[in-house]
Amino acid sequence: MLQRFLEQLHRDLGLSESVNQGGDDSYSLHFEPDLQISLRENPDSGITLFTKVVPLPTEKSEEYMLKLLDANLFGRETGGAALGLDSEGKKITLVITLPADVNYKMFRDALEDFVNYADSWREETKQFMHGVGI
Repeated sequence: MLQRFLEQLHRDLGLSESVNQGGDDSYSLHFEPDLQISLRENPDSGITLFTKVVPLPTEKSEEYMLKLLDANLFGRETGGAALGLDSEGKKITLVITLPADVNYKMFRDALEDFVNYADSWREETKQFMHGVGI
């Protein structure tokens, strides 16, 4: 299913070499040089979208993490996705799992929203860092 969706997305958007397949049945989409979305089809639970948004600010990181927790509340500032930290605790991540019965239109709309939220949080982080003088 995911492979078909990506092929259709490639045709719809005229993507060039921006779709790469990993060796573990995952795919990655490159929308900008520094925005890569990883996609994986999960047989029981649908399609997972994941990205590393931006490095965690080094100053006032606890204050920033509280901001992320607040944004996660009811998914109101994440479009239903979840903000978190990577396994090293150094980068902010965004992840969402789409339902197993997702159709192409739902997938495309969700991907567009996901990219927009990732971009929005990159900008939000830049503004936060500017405000604390980083």
